[in-house]
Amino acid sequence: MLTVENVTKRYTGQDRDAVAAVSFVAAPGEFVALMGPSGCGKSTLLHLCGAMDRPDRGRILLGQTDLARMGDDQLTLVRRQRIGFVFQFFNLLPTLTLVENIALPLLLAGAAPAEATRKARDLGDRVGLSARLDAYPAQVSGGEMQRAAIARAIVHEPAVLIADEPTGNLDTGNGTRVLGLLKDLNASMALTILLATHAPEIAAAAHRTLHMRDGVFEGGTAGSESQPYPLPR
Repeated sequence: MLTVENVTKRYTGQDRDAVAAVSFVAAPGEFVALMGPSGCGKSTLLHLCGAMDRPDRGRILLGQTDLARMGDDQLTLVRRQRIGFVFQFFNLLPTLTLVENIALPLLLAGAAPAEATRKARDLGDRVGLSARLDAYPAQVSGGEMQRAAIARAIVHEPAVLIADEPTGNLDTGNGTRVLGLLKDLNASMALTILLATHAPEIAAAAHRTLHMRDGVFEGGTAGSESQPYPLPR
């Protein structure tokens, strides 16, 4: 599903690579956690895998699609159609209700408003927001906002979900519930998840964990063929 080959990224004004010749493979339906200290390159690698940034060298394949060779308009379509994003800060639009936020990716893709709303409500029910879908973000808890953000990220049925510290802004209870939701979606949808976290207990929910430091994986290349993991049935 996702193949990263010798990817390097250095930002202007920096004296070292943020990501340095990194390679790994994430299989369809695999849940992969990235761990490491702040500044180790986790978020940069997520942005590259999510087609939000381009590598200086190497290539990133989503299926058979080489993201590094695509133009800006093509990458926009890839992000809209095949990738979902969840961040530490929920990034919900404050002037839209939760159901409107969840439906937004479908509307941007040209879906009929009634169909987009129906799908958003169905998914909102699934993530435990039935009674809160007509509320605005300011009227709900952080855990409810993050569940809405996750629903928005997967309403278009992406191939890959990119999750950057999705529990980092939540208390322990809400963090546990959000993690349980991600595990359920991974298993029930065979959704490939690439998640960055500082917390070992969060990473423990993944099929495997890749440890980063100074822009590289500790232990070298991280191909899935060398590290067995249980795929969801």
